Amino acid sequence: MKIQHLLLLTVLLALASGPVAQAQTVAAPGPTPDPHIYSDPAMTFTAPPDAVLLNRQPIAVDQLSNDLQPIAAWLLRAGKEDSRMIMLSMEAYSGAPNEWEGVFESQTHSSQDGVLIRNKTPMTLLNGMPATFVEVAYGGGFDARKEYAVVWADGARGIVLAETTRLGDAGPEEAREVLKQATAVRYPDAQP
Repeated sequence: MKIQHLLLLTVLLALASGPVAQAQTVAAPGPTPDPHIYSDPAMTFTAPPDAVLLNRQPIAVDQLSNDLQPIAAWLLRAGKEDSRMIMLSMEAYSGAPNEWEGVFESQTHSSQDGVLIRNKTPMTLLNGMPATFVEVAYGGGFDARKEYAVVWADGARGIVLAETTRLGDAGPEEAREVLKQATAVRYPDAQP
């Protein structure tokens, strides 16, 4: 009997409060972002379907430093001996876009010993944005690594999209295939 009175009292209070009382609803969660896609106002990259997202940490342009910062990372062939890493990195860069590859090369050389950069090839992203494809080798013995990078600048950032693997596990054509789903434009409001 007490439960019925409590229910009746609850209904009466709800009715007595008139139009001010509203049913509380919990917003349904939005769609989960596709783990294969990184997108911001000036670029989009779609990792291959078998890539596993490890981290995606977008950083506002005004918070970028003058050193490359990892923005997103995916693992290809997870759990296999020849697994590969895809890394998207950015830094603040407002210089001439055609000079960014040279800045990247200089920073890469100064970051560690024994770096070999070669086969720098001009290219374009899917939508025609100019970029450079670069091969970087570093390390020795069992720790030798090969990085295939696509580098470009958008007026506000220097951007590096790279696949890193053990030396000999992948070649440049395979890396181009893995990294090809990228488009970019000049960053909105970037100074010319």
